[in-house]
Amino acid sequence: MNPQTMKQLISFFTCHFFLIFGVTAQNQSDTLIFKAQKIYTADTGFSVATSMVISNGVILYVGSDKTADSLFQKAKSINYGNNVIYPGFIDAHCHFLAYTKGLSQADLVGTKSEQEVIKKLKKYVKKNKPRFSKNPSNPTPWIVGRGWDQNDWENKTFPTMEALNKAFPNLPVCLSRIDGHAVWINQAAINKLKLNPDTVLEGGEFIFSKPIPSTDLINSAKNPNPRTFTGICIDNAAEIVKNQIPDVPYSVWQPYLKTGLKNCHSQGLTQLAEAGIKVEDINMIQDLQAKNELPMRIYAMLACSEENLGYVYQNGMILTDMLTVRSMKFYLDGALGSRGALLKGDYCDQLGHKGLQLMTIPKFEMYQIYLLNRGFQVCVHAIGDSANTIALKTFNKNIPEGYDARWRIEHAQIVSGKDQKLFSKRSIIPSVQPTHATSDAAWADSRLCNTINKGGYAYQNLLRQSKIIALGTDFPVEGISPIHTFYSATQRMDAEGKLEKPFIGEQALSRKQALWGMTLWAAYANFDETRTGSLETGKLADFVVLNTDIMTAEPSKIIKAKVKATYLGGTNVYTR
Repeated sequence: MNPQTMKQLISFFTCHFFLIFGVTAQNQSDTLIFKAQKIYTADTGFSVATSMVISNGVILYVGSDKTADSLFQKAKSINYGNNVIYPGFIDAHCHFLAYTKGLSQADLVGTKSEQEVIKKLKKYVKKNKPRFSKNPSNPTPWIVGRGWDQNDWENKTFPTMEALNKAFPNLPVCLSRIDGHAVWINQAAINKLKLNPDTVLEGGEFIFSKPIPSTDLINSAKNPNPRTFTGICIDNAAEIVKNQIPDVPYSVWQPYLKTGLKNCHSQGLTQLAEAGIKVEDINMIQDLQAKNELPMRIYAMLACSEENLGYVYQNGMILTDMLTVRSMKFYLDGALGSRGALLKGDYCDQLGHKGLQLMTIPKFEMYQIYLLNRGFQVCVHAIGDSANTIALKTFNKNIPEGYDARWRIEHAQIVSGKDQKLFSKRSIIPSVQPTHATSDAAWADSRLCNTINKGGYAYQNLLRQSKIIALGTDFPVEGISPIHTFYSATQRMDAEGKLEKPFIGEQALSRKQALWGMTLWAAYANFDETRTGSLETGKLADFVVLNTDIMTAEPSKIIKAKVKATYLGGTNVYTR
């Protein structure tokens, strides 16, 4: 008997068990049969059905219309006709709270120049004028924004403070780059923070302009032209700035929390992996979920900090229906776009520079052992090939053979062919973001010289080694659409249509692999595959209804797919 037939028999007898003992019969008024043209279960056999029976938020049966109607004769039927049902999409790496807070800040995504940034900031300040009026409770209001990317500008170079100083001489300004690994500040911010850019930092850099050479040796000796701080702070230097800026009051961004949640549901998201948050954020999530104000399953990675390490020691894991806390996130390097990713060789467009290592290897290993002894998962941000070498070698050293650690490398963006083989030895999970590949395609070679030979964005190679690949977006670094993730993963093209040909097309995932990466494999990476990630008997009824069969549609129609409805635990949380 083949596995699929066995599975169908188990499902059939499970339903009859409910009938025999009266469980289903008693609740048939609350039982629903969802029907659609196709139901992609995304189980290990990738079976397809047309009916799914749900009661009290749990799946009772998945299979044919005839069997569902026969077994559950009193159940109410909801027919989605020619639409298609999929498991609820899981974003394996995102920053939901940062995204919602960011909705209250200046949005600089898509700006094409310094001048456009200044123009947007002026409109933002004018629109939110009361927030930028000094008063006893707000003596120094900050202008905070995010989303600029010098790679989208004509000159491709970092901005300077000059334009910010001229536009906002008295208001401190802090603008995060699209990847969050760099900030752009003005002189008022430097004065407010009493910042010393000449400070030498481990894993951080303050960017200075180069001195202008002078042919007038006499005057040059009398009046030297020293280097000047540009206002750009990278990685740990950026953290110094961001950690001193007053946090956005909850009263300001509370309305945006609802907006952000609605935006996620409208994209079919039912579970999010929050990649690095504080203890106070965990407490807030618990409070909101207790009040039913945050209907979203959250897999939270605590950010590495002394406070959070102490929290792990005192409290251990949190395992509830809606919130899981059993992992911690570390940073080994920065981002490729701001040249903070740690490379083995020099950056092609900045010779002599190899990026930044944000944590020492001994400290990283010490934390690994600490968390291993408490059953916690280790998740590490590693983008450059050198950072990935450190992560893979230390993971292989410290994970006991045969132990189901499920430690993850977040991004795994540049991994040499030799190092790719290290994923398989301890079942290390690559957690990648396909839209990063298509967003970076225009300039990746200018940083790496030969992206393909250096193992860049090699998702198919990583999957062959790990057997599992988890897909996310890293929003708000990228957009929140899982459909765009699916499209970039399978077509290696961007949804905006900027690319003329697939970016390293041989590393594209198949459609099955991409759907698993957004559902079952993402759930596995979150230790949640027994509850979510596929539509199977006994699992939670998290699912999404699309108007398009993305498994068979022409590529041009994939990116046009729309979410008709999203269900969390059998409850409708979004309808178009």
